[in-house]
Amino acid sequence: MRIASCLCYRQGLILFYFSQVILLLLLPGTKYTNAFTLPSSISIANKNGNNSNSHHRSVLEAAAASSVSSDATTTTATISFDTFDYNNQWYPVIWSQDLVLNEPTKVTVFDVDYVIAKISSDEVICLLDACPHKGAALSQGRVTTKGTFQCAYHGWSFNGATGACVEIPQIVPPASTTTSATKIPSRASATTAVPAQIHQGMVWIFPGGNLEKALLAPPPPNNPDYGNLKLSTVIRDFPHIDWPILVSNIADPDHGLFAHQDKSFDMYSASSQVGFTSFEVKKIGQSWMLQSKIDPRDKVLQVDQTYRDAAADTGTSKKTSKNTKKNKHEDTLATFTFHAPTFISMKRVNQVTNATKFASVFYVCPVGVGRSRFMAGGMSSIQVPRWLNHLVVLNFLDQDTYLLATQQKHVMAREAQELREILLLNEQEQKDDEQQQQQQPMIRLSTRRKMFCLASPTEKIAATIERFWDATLAQSPNRVTNLLKLDESGALLQGPPPRSVVLDRKTQTLDLCRDSQKTVRLCRRIQTWSRRIWIVLAVTKLFGYLQQQGLPLLMSSTPATTGSGPLRVALQLSKPLVLKTWRFIATSFILWMASYLAKKLEHEFYYKYTDDFRKRDMNKIPKEIWVDK
Repeated sequence: MRIASCLCYRQGLILFYFSQVILLLLLPGTKYTNAFTLPSSISIANKNGNNSNSHHRSVLEAAAASSVSSDATTTTATISFDTFDYNNQWYPVIWSQDLVLNEPTKVTVFDVDYVIAKISSDEVICLLDACPHKGAALSQGRVTTKGTFQCAYHGWSFNGATGACVEIPQIVPPASTTTSATKIPSRASATTAVPAQIHQGMVWIFPGGNLEKALLAPPPPNNPDYGNLKLSTVIRDFPHIDWPILVSNIADPDHGLFAHQDKSFDMYSASSQVGFTSFEVKKIGQSWMLQSKIDPRDKVLQVDQTYRDAAADTGTSKKTSKNTKKNKHEDTLATFTFHAPTFISMKRVNQVTNATKFASVFYVCPVGVGRSRFMAGGMSSIQVPRWLNHLVVLNFLDQDTYLLATQQKHVMAREAQELREILLLNEQEQKDDEQQQQQQPMIRLSTRRKMFCLASPTEKIAATIERFWDATLAQSPNRVTNLLKLDESGALLQGPPPRSVVLDRKTQTLDLCRDSQKTVRLCRRIQTWSRRIWIVLAVTKLFGYLQQQGLPLLMSSTPATTGSGPLRVALQLSKPLVLKTWRFIATSFILWMASYLAKKLEHEFYYKYTDDFRKRDMNKIPKEIWVDK
């Protein structure tokens, strides 16, 4: 009985994955709506820093214990962001599973390049990605058997934990001599070691100081355990999207209905009829978090349905929406959590059991001015293959990525303009007061407050986060200098690059994800071997035809058919498939279909979302989301 159940379960999973691939390949507009639409938190055992994790877990539990009752909308007092320090935070840079053991990899945080390497399943090392010898990138070198970074330029080696230069081949004496080695110059150890750790499957680095400071800083956000939910992760670089814009986009449930035509986002939105059950903004040491909870019923979709019903009653429209399902979430709350500055989790939690069936977490790496890296984890009862999960999420992300690129032009240009005005004013004030020359005034912006018009009840979340950006972004490392340089270059005035560049999946995902790379290689092998097998079948069929026409000498005297070569063996094995014409046609069709599907699947990892896809998605809005009035 157990064996039969396992077989049925495996067959069910195979059919499930096969159906999703067919939908993705043959119906390019089909979306896998179970991929980041019902979010929550991840549960992976932490393998580094258990004490800090337990401390952070207690902080989160204390925050949950002090939350307000769920029968009224509440708001905490406005907090000040003056004490927030970007140099005192851990930052996510890459999933551990995307690192090859003992292979250097470059990552970037706040426009500074670092080299990291995974030297064991639960340990990583990190240095500035510049050799102190002549400035060459250490990420272009290798990791030695001793676990040190070796520069590819002249072979200098550096301790990944301390940054100290441990070997310069040019001054090492021969092993057969007793001459002592020449002392390594102190300047050779000028590179900086950066604290790094693997926390819940994610690699985090602390670029703001040494290990002592890192241990005193707020630990990486910790996620509660949700039992048997299985994790599927994705990663994508956004070289044309500023990281604060990306964070604000993820924290905006309202956009999901229109930009993605995804109805599940409505569960996290608020409306004039349904407000937040609770809304809290809390300080956590030198950081802070925001958490909102709301009844996961339809809001905008319910209003839309009333207009469709009214139009149907008056006879002005015969079209009906699919937004007629009953809400079945009486015991659950849709919970949104933002942990400054780059972590977001969303989930639907049962109020009684505190259990969830679906979960998502989002990590944003602040690569630099105008750049970001998106990393996310989705959890469900089914373990989705990572390559398939990437295809689903890439289709999802493509729908609004170019929108963010068009938004970036205006937001960053306005921010650069305001920065110049503030710096000019501060410079004038410093000339008037010599004492102030010793002090660097804190720069607070009003870019987003003045530029954005926030009217939706859901944008209570956005108002808090945008206020945080205005208050602190100018204090983030290298922000002011690099933003002004970018503005002076004229790049902001030019606007975003073409869609094919902004939405290039190859450089943004395929080059990062090892599982996707394996899938692409497999697709290419299938195409190659399908062609080769068909050629063998065609040659065998031709020889069989010639024999039927009374030309046996050609068949017997051909070098390929004499001796014991591999082609002769292939021809002999292929004879049963081509003796009957219908077998040859059926086999040819199967080979063609395998090659076609493999080619379509490979294409999914490259640029796909053209303007035609966008227009088709826009046509779905009046049909399914919001009726034209």
